[in-house]
Amino acid sequence: MKISQLGEFGLIDRIRKKNINRTGSSGAVIGIGDDCAVVKCKRGRNLLFTTDTLIENVHFSKKHFSNFDIGYKSIAINLSDIAAMGGVPLYALITAGFPASTEVRVADEILRGIKKLTREFGVEIIGGDTVKSPTALIISVALIGRTISGTGIKRSGAKPGDVIFTTGPFGDSAVGFRLLQRGITGHKGLKQKHLRPYPKIKDGVFIAKSGFANSMIDSSDGFDKSIRLICEESGVGCEIRFDKIPVSSEFKSVSSSLKLPTSDLILFGGEEFELIFTVPFKKKSYFAGNFYEVGRITRGKDIVYVDKKGKRMNFGNGGYDHFKK
Repeated sequence: MKISQLGEFGLIDRIRKKNINRTGSSGAVIGIGDDCAVVKCKRGRNLLFTTDTLIENVHFSKKHFSNFDIGYKSIAINLSDIAAMGGVPLYALITAGFPASTEVRVADEILRGIKKLTREFGVEIIGGDTVKSPTALIISVALIGRTISGTGIKRSGAKPGDVIFTTGPFGDSAVGFRLLQRGITGHKGLKQKHLRPYPKIKDGVFIAKSGFANSMIDSSDGFDKSIRLICEESGVGCEIRFDKIPVSSEFKSVSSSLKLPTSDLILFGGEEFELIFTVPFKKKSYFAGNFYEVGRITRGKDIVYVDKKGKRMNFGNGGYDHFKK
């Protein structure tokens, strides 16, 4: 069997089941299967570890991304993982692979993009590696953070009756990407959502400090895939009011004028880096007004979408997978 048949998430699950991830004795309390690994530390604030890689012509194209954008996004996607655990970022290690013909100014601009966010969130770059890459530019970031308390907010804590919230709109990044692909001018806000996503560190900390959230994840793989991961890890199902999933007015306008499949972009587009989290019903008023209520957690394992009249809607099962696209 080829990895392309297994898929990204199937490969992760295979690694997990082969017992490579042995948490407990080493001090690791959460390993493979969440946004970050968690390692036990003193005074109730544990350490968070995450890593992500961007590869030219897989995750970005220089036709659309400036060198600054590449650096910015490489750190943003890692910061989003820390945000998804309700954590605070501390240190970064940067590994860069450059073709030998690369101009030094390219490295300078990438670093400038990285430092835009590390400065804002108080992240110290403490090391990394530089290597020669045959053809493609590669940027890999490892980020270390800390939890607000305990193990942070896991994917696996959702409970039947919980209310599902999100921090922001869906589909903007996917539309922005299509605008870039088609060379359509204007709509800078939508394009920036794809090129320079803003990590929801502040929202994650707010949610963590409340002490009410049972589960949380970032939506880098799309709304549908993200809520499915919460449900799978928690052993529950959910009912989502599709009309309650937030979308921007610009998304509505552009997707309509370009005749794009809006429901696919909202559910499966990915790269929003919003947070999706669940809280007990009695605590939902604490988050109302600042966040968007989109559904509830149910017993069983069904993922159900309904319209405003409660009628079921069928969208299939999508989301980004590195080896199946």
